[in-house]
Amino acid sequence: MHPGKTLAAMLLLAPALLQAAPADDFRPSGPVTLTADRGEWTQGGQMRYQGNVALASDTLTIRGQTMQVTQLAGGQFTALISGDPAQLDHAAQPGAQGVAAQSVSARAQQIEYDSRNGVVELKQQAQLTRGGDEVSGNAISYAVAERRVRASGGDGGQVRIVIQPPAPKAKDAP
Repeated sequence: MHPGKTLAAMLLLAPALLQAAPADDFRPSGPVTLTADRGEWTQGGQMRYQGNVALASDTLTIRGQTMQVTQLAGGQFTALISGDPAQLDHAAQPGAQGVAAQSVSARAQQIEYDSRNGVVELKQQAQLTRGGDEVSGNAISYAVAERRVRASGGDGGQVRIVIQPPAPKAKDAP
């Protein structure tokens, strides 16, 4: 921890630090592909998709039944994917250590993705799994680039976190 800063102060500063980073830091490194059974583009950069929808990049895939996408300046976009549930898969980074070496999967009734800050918001019956660990609550925020997870129970509910202990080490034979 930084000298003179409390944990609460650092948590309050985290969103400001995210906003200060260049937008390119959060953009997928490859193209983003949108697929569905039906699609419609409307004025103002609005797109609506229905039936077996998917938003896929090189490492991140979000699936559901409906999707609304808004194109923003500079190639950025927001997407709202709904399903029963909608699902997210974020691949592990090849050759990485620690958290980055673990794939992330999640599900919720609604998943919102904002390419400007690289944050996924899981809403309503949200559940996220990273490696063997699980987080569930009414709302979960997932910073894709950092693989950072924040959760809230909402409406007096609680967050539930299950952490898997490491596997026991095999004892050496005599």
